[in-house]
Amino acid sequence: MTLTPDLRSRGNPLDSVDRGGSPSNTAVLEMRYEGYCQRQVSRLLELIPREAVRPLYRRARTWAMEQGVHESKDPMSTLRAFCRELLPLPPFEVWHSDYENNRVAHRSAGVERSPLVEPVEPMAVDVRRVEHEAEPWQGTLEVYQGDDRWRGVIRFQRDGEEGHFRTGEIFCEDGLQDLRDRFSSFTASTMSAFLRSTLP
Repeated sequence: MTLTPDLRSRGNPLDSVDRGGSPSNTAVLEMRYEGYCQRQVSRLLELIPREAVRPLYRRARTWAMEQGVHESKDPMSTLRAFCRELLPLPPFEVWHSDYENNRVAHRSAGVERSPLVEPVEPMAVDVRRVEHEAEPWQGTLEVYQGDDRWRGVIRFQRDGEEGHFRTGEIFCEDGLQDLRDRFSSFTASTMSAFLRSTLP
């Protein structure tokens, strides 16, 4: 993180927040802060070994159901929300204080990116057949580019039904073809295991 080690022990961080700022400026700062938090979550997911994704998602699903925030049709949202809870992220006021005092460091860390840029919509690039409990499913590889790397999830949909389930962000590769090769290398049992991990 960009924050200095002793930031959390400082005095009241509200003293450094411009309470007289315009609503529009406050909204921009809040969007910038949200972007900072989401980047920390993405970096945590990058560090998690592949074999640890399923156990982590099981923990995330249990936590989300207890909190009443489980997104059964968007497992990735549940996983990211849980990771955000795990991280010792600073509250907005603390982040804002550090942002004002260390603009250069934040800029070099990529936090200065425009919060008005629309997120990239994932695109489907490959599809595989999956069988689960004698029923046919489709496993679609959905990818998007973020932080100069290709990332992806698998969207599962039962044949003939509109509802779908997504895994967490399980792909992160330098090239799109590398990502597709990994998807193609999964065995039928691996695909079935990912599908089971997404089901409520």
